[in-house]
Amino acid sequence: MLMEMSYECTGLMDMKPRKWAGYIKIQSLEHPYECSVSARGSFFQIILGRFGHGTYICVPNYDIGCDLACLTDSFWNIERLCSTGLSTVDAISIADALVVISEYIDL
Repeated sequence: MLMEMSYECTGLMDMKPRKWAGYIKIQSLEHPYECSVSARGSFFQIILGRFGHGTYICVPNYDIGCDLACLTDSFWNIERLCSTGLSTVDAISIADALVVISEYIDL
């Protein structure tokens, strides 16, 4: 099943622009979940899943992976994604997408 939707990203107070559009395609509704996210000129192929100690995200086209809090904990998830070397803008784009994705998948 393929689901497609738009979403809005909200940056930090000093960012310009402060808001930008993003686009999500949920490509798999079975574990591990696969999605693509594009926002502000970047494209991410995302794999989401659970392991013994929590939730993880892999972004193969950026050679990164890390653990996450619940999908709706944007503050923690932005921090974790930034620790992988992603820019703050890209981390926010992904974290805001995860909040929307959480409405459709059960992690």
